[in-house]
Amino acid sequence: MRILLFCDEDLSIAAGGARQVLEFAKALSLRGHTIKILGPQPVQGHRLAQEFASLSFHPVWVWRVAGFRPLSFLIASWAVLRQELATWRPDVLLWFDSPGQMAPLLALSGHRCASVLFVNGFSEEEVQGFWRFPLIRWVLRTAMKAATHRVEAVVSICGEIVTQMQQSWGVPPERCFVIRNGVDGDRFHPQSHGAAREALGLPASGPFIGFIGGFFPWHGLETLIDAVGLVRDKVPTATFLLVGDGQTRPALEELVRQRGLTDIVRFVGRADWAQVPTWIAACDVCVVLHRQTRSYPGDSMKLWEYLACGRPVVTTAGPGYGETVEAIGCGLAAQPDDAEDVARQLVRLLEDPDARAIMGDRGRMAVVQSHTWGARAQELEQVCLAAQAIAQRTA
Repeated sequence: MRILLFCDEDLSIAAGGARQVLEFAKALSLRGHTIKILGPQPVQGHRLAQEFASLSFHPVWVWRVAGFRPLSFLIASWAVLRQELATWRPDVLLWFDSPGQMAPLLALSGHRCASVLFVNGFSEEEVQGFWRFPLIRWVLRTAMKAATHRVEAVVSICGEIVTQMQQSWGVPPERCFVIRNGVDGDRFHPQSHGAAREALGLPASGPFIGFIGGFFPWHGLETLIDAVGLVRDKVPTATFLLVGDGQTRPALEELVRQRGLTDIVRFVGRADWAQVPTWIAACDVCVVLHRQTRSYPGDSMKLWEYLACGRPVVTTAGPGYGETVEAIGCGLAAQPDDAEDVARQLVRLLEDPDARAIMGDRGRMAVVQSHTWGARAQELEQVCLAAQAIAQRTA
């Protein structure tokens, strides 16, 4: 198949959304499909990571001025999409949804190209700033609803999103699919703590508790900060590594200063693509929490990356993270927004190196068997083929 992949992610920036798009594109390409990515022109001085350099990428001009970036990309990508649909004539348009980016919906007018919409979350629940005005959120919701009824298939990373679209928007169940995130098991693999710490200039002794990912409200990092002092009381030598960046970082840094925890909580900043596995390997225990700031848990790539690196996880109990970790036996789950329980589970693992090793091995084995990007791409391939068949029948 010729698959035209549309996204609004800055693919040259090391962030979860960008990695999801690039990993799916790479895995589909390895399965023999011809892929062309249409996305924003990279930030000046940046380029795609070397491992994705061979992918066909059509950069679209974007005006990087506050407030104008989304509109400029919508207009420019609409024109480019129309041209690609008319001249390259892809078999499937794979559309990774972003807030307000309705260029594919507009460009598909008059074209019978099969289309698949990949929804990671509801824009109205995730947007910030002036985008949260009721009218704007209504427009975003209405546009996404229209998109779900225009495409031949809708894919999401978690079942809660699919269920809401079916119940609230009347999207036919037979056109809805759940495909979770994955991981590159070759790139993310077990490494020794010592080698990783030496490479990063960290003390060899540890122990280290790590969060490696984006800083967003639904990641519940405030709860982790609340647990720091409780962990220190039991394990005085523990250090917390917060690797990444995002909208909640300034507030978290201020919270750490107010609590007098700057000596044991280290904000590393955004790590380069190549360094992420090393930061994970440096940790004894990794953390992925979920705070109910939206109606769905999502499916964080960091969970699969932690497990691929053979690190046990402390996570939030319930759908998405906790149920997965408990089913695999690769970590411990704490009650939502309960700092004392988070601290309790962290201390349990820090004080039991044998349990950490066993859980790490279980996580790695589970990932290699069924949670790689190759496995996910095979699922997405079947969805694209089904969408193509529907489009051909209704042409």
